[in-house]
Amino acid sequence: AAGGGTVTLGDGPGLSEPLPITDEQLRAMVEGTGSAASAGPTLTPPGTDGATADAAAGGITGTWRSGVTVTAMWSINEARNAWMHVPGIGWRKLYNGRDGSFMALVALAGQARQTGRQIVFREEADGMVHEIYLW
Repeated sequence: AAGGGTVTLGDGPGLSEPLPITDEQLRAMVEGTGSAASAGPTLTPPGTDGATADAAAGGITGTWRSGVTVTAMWSINEARNAWMHVPGIGWRKLYNGRDGSFMALVALAGQARQTGRQIVFREEADGMVHEIYLW
């Protein structure tokens, strides 16, 4: 979809995910010009490589990552479906097993995005972020 969009992976809730974008599309959104101006937050921030993020997603096995920042957040009107973008790694889905843990992870990732502070986070084999530490 021009200017970003979502990919629906199934009929159930919480299965959509963000699509990558080009630097040109992101620039148009920030400047409020072009067809990308009306798109939602489904884009990959500038300086990122979607192929690298896709390759990294296949090898997740309880991995801790530290000293990284959150450059974007993505969510959709589905039950417990939110993602954070980490430069050099790509989009990472926040654990959606329980309401309380999901809301805590969204709050921490959002605060990290808002303040530009570095985080430490843990991904599990299911490809989701299960822990975030923010100072």
